Amino acid sequence: MTDYKESPEYVQTSLAASLTLGFQQGSFHRNAKLTGLNLLLHYKGGCLGRCHFCGLSASRQEGPKGKTFIRVNWPTYPLNEIIERSKKTDQIHRVCISMVTHPEALEDTIYVVRRFKEKTGLLISVLISPSLIRDIAPLAKMKEAGADRLGIAIDAATPELFNQLRGRGVGGPHRWDHYWNVVRKSVSVFGKFYTGIHLIVGLGETEREMVEAFQTAQDAGVYTHLFSFFPE
Repeated sequence: MTDYKESPEYVQTSLAASLTLGFQQGSFHRNAKLTGLNLLLHYKGGCLGRCHFCGLSASRQEGPKGKTFIRVNWPTYPLNEIIERSKKTDQIHRVCISMVTHPEALEDTIYVVRRFKEKTGLLISVLISPSLIRDIAPLAKMKEAGADRLGIAIDAATPELFNQLRGRGVGGPHRWDHYWNVVRKSVSVFGKFYTGIHLIVGLGETEREMVEAFQTAQDAGVYTHLFSFFPE
């Protein structure tokens, strides 16, 4: 018997989302307004990925406030409460639900997408862990549940860097070819330019290699979301 607050009944929110929904008190720089709600699935076992640069990596020791993700805390709240508070504001227009690499994350993601769509009608994106995807069926289920866009964090611009930082080089489960295969599967389900990839500049790639990754995505009908590397 455990009272650990796990998904799908509990999810983490970004700090900005926590402030916007009134879970915490605080203000935004220059009165900025958050219009996109970011949620992260949460499990006692954490993420099974061992990505060298990620704050959620299974290889990273937990600090006094737990593990951070993109350098901020992600407080955990009941899914029902997040949904109810989202319904009471016209500020939020889209929800992005992020998976972690965990055996239960696939079905739980579909559940959270469906609950949010049925209760709020908001636009929904999903940031998936391709290592949990074996065929096209779960992608179709996400779309059927209410997601209209899908994201995949490839992060490293070359297969060598990907393997070194996310795959066998760190004892992780992720594989370059599989990630790109899932990208193409996603395009076939959601349509061209309704799938996006994340790439991080500064992991050791050359400018040419990064531009070539952009072009690969563009040719596949995929948007590119670009981030700069900042160590956790």
